[in-house]
Parts: sequence; C-alpha cells; structure tokens
Amino acid sequence: QSLIRLAKVACPAVKKNSAHIRGLKMAINNILSAEEECQTALQEMAKLAPKRDLEILTSIPGIGKNTALRIISELGDIRRFNNPSQLNAFVGVDPQVYESDNLTAHLSISKRGTAIGRKVLYLAINQIQSAKKVGNPCHIADYYEKRKRSSETASHKKAAIASIHKLLRT
Repeated sequence: QSLIRLAKVACPAVKKNSAHIRGLKMAINNILSAEEECQTALQEMAKLAPKRDLEILTSIPGIGKNTALRIISELGDIRRFNNPSQLNAFVGVDPQVYESDNLTAHLSISKRGTAIGRKVLYLAINQIQSAKKVGNPCHIADYYEKRKRSSETASHKKAAIASIHKLLRT
C-alpha cells in the first residue's frame, strides 16, 4: 500500500532525484529483499521437511511444494495425534459446544489452535478448488461442492471449514 501511495505521488513530473523517487526505490528494495528472504526460508524448510510427508501433500491436486511446506511447518509431525479430532482441535477448527441443562448448542469453530495453520489450510482448500476448475479433480474439492450445494444458505467459509476437516482426516 505504501508503494502504491508513493507511486501515485511520484508521477512523471517529479524529478529523478526527488525524495518521492528515493522513497519509492527504498520501498521496492524492501519488497525485493523480503521476497528473497521468503524464498531462502522456503528452501531451508524444504531441507528440513520429511520427504514422504512432502510427497503425500503434493500428491493432492492444488497443493504445491510451497503450500505443503507451510502445512508441514504449522502442523509438525501429524503422527503425534491419536485421531483426527485431536488434529482438528490443534488447528482450532473443532466445533464449540455449549451445554446448559437440557440445551446443547453447536456453535462456530473454537479457534483455540494456531491461526496461521487455519489460514494456510483455508488457502489450501481454495487452491484445491482452483485446481478442480482447471481439470484436476480431487475428492476434497468434490466434498466442498457437495457441502456448498447441500444448503442454499451455506456460505463459502462453512463449506471450506468442512473441507479442512476432510483434508485433515485425509
């Protein structure tokens, strides 16, 4: 946003050595160095990630190496969980339950777990959906579509959370 704001101010009428141009160049250099650091971090993550886990995740249409590395880094070794419910709770996509006397209500997700993990998995579901649109079918994308069609009031987020459950069980 800062770069766009500086670019709007630094129109062609501004001299080459003005403060606006220097600010614009500094912002561009910051973005390029941040991108470089991100690529270096991903390369380091690729060296540390278990190869078999990486192969399994990248075999799902729509999940590339970058997304698989991010999922592995957020979830760690999923073999430490005894069942999918524990993994769902770790990520924070397990449903909250409110109980009072005879009333039992199922609320939204608990959000107890890692917020970044939820974001990465949400983006993975979107990528899986995009991959299906270009001809790479996947049972998770089919499940998303089924959940979306099952209720006219179901939002994209509810179907995506249900698909995250399915992805974590897979």
